[in-house]
Amino acid sequence: MKKHHTHKLRFHTIFSVALVLVFLIVLFFVRDISLAIAMLFLAVYIAGNGIIHAKYNELKRDTIVEYVIVSGIVIVVLIGALL
Repeated sequence: MKKHHTHKLRFHTIFSVALVLVFLIVLFFVRDISLAIAMLFLAVYIAGNGIIHAKYNELKRDTIVEYVIVSGIVIVVLIGALL
């Protein structure tokens, strides 16, 4: 990774770890197989993006927009699971 992408890669790592922790906490309280599958796909999608960004050195401004969209999807899934 180029030096100027280190901050963005750190943000991606923190985002991924926080998301996995939230998913594990929610799955502990709400045991639903369809929710688990949806969360697994979201986590794999985010991990795959991190690998692609790191491999091809493609950390651009659109990455933040993508994280906002994914975060919105995660919020909808979590609200649906908890209500």
